[in-house]
Amino acid sequence: MKKIALFGNPVYHSKSPIINKIFSNNTNIIYSYTKVNIPKKNFFTVSKNFFYSGGYGANITLPFKKKALHLCDLLTKRAILSKSVNVITRFKNKYLLGDNTDGIGFINDLKRLFCCYTKKKILIIGAGGAARGIIPQLLLYHNKITITNRTIEKAKNISKEFKNLGKIKYIKDINLCKKKFDIIINATSCSINNKIPKLSDNIINSKTFCYDMMYSKNKTSFLKWCSKKSMNIYDGLGMLVSQAAYSFFLWHNKMPSIDLSIKILKKCI
Repeated sequence: MKKIALFGNPVYHSKSPIINKIFSNNTNIIYSYTKVNIPKKNFFTVSKNFFYSGGYGANITLPFKKKALHLCDLLTKRAILSKSVNVITRFKNKYLLGDNTDGIGFINDLKRLFCCYTKKKILIIGAGGAARGIIPQLLLYHNKITITNRTIEKAKNISKEFKNLGKIKYIKDINLCKKKFDIIINATSCSINNKIPKLSDNIINSKTFCYDMMYSKNKTSFLKWCSKKSMNIYDGLGMLVSQAAYSFFLWHNKMPSIDLSIKILKKCI
């Protein structure tokens, strides 16, 4: 039986084990999937021990997606472009192959939600691994991205890293921005702690598509804030299932039904 794990900190809230159980039931592929909360200083030690002891694959979540690059022997083009890894698998039973399915999972969810994602003005809040995973895909569709972050130096650095892929800039104080955006994406973990980024509602209107990469049974704190001005609010549950499905394909060479899995997951939580 293949041993697969989720590495992150925190992981207590993660629905990944439930999603993978749904995938297993729907495809008749049996494997073990556990979540491992790793102390932030011990990522390499714990993850290496997992693979040395027979682990076959892993999902990587906050805050280790960038560190996971250096754990891998080989990287896919998506991982190289995003400079982060959210899934690892054994390749030829010898190497660790790192991929990033966040971007393709995100675009797949926008399609599911009938969101037009080409040539749009997009604001991304947050400059960590979650943002890195989706930026290359969004730039591929000729969008204009503005990125902001609590630590502005991170937003500045990430805009420099990806400027060769398309139009991306950072803004020091989003509250001074006078233009409104077509799409606003929360790529921070604020919603886990029931907080919201410090934002002014002058950047949002009734047509703005608001997306929180976090998810919750009820509206996240970010989406509650967005709902004051827009009805187009969505959490990251669909993206979570989509990126997990592409991870599953990497491990087992079979694609589970994303739409069916989302329906089942909503009933479970």
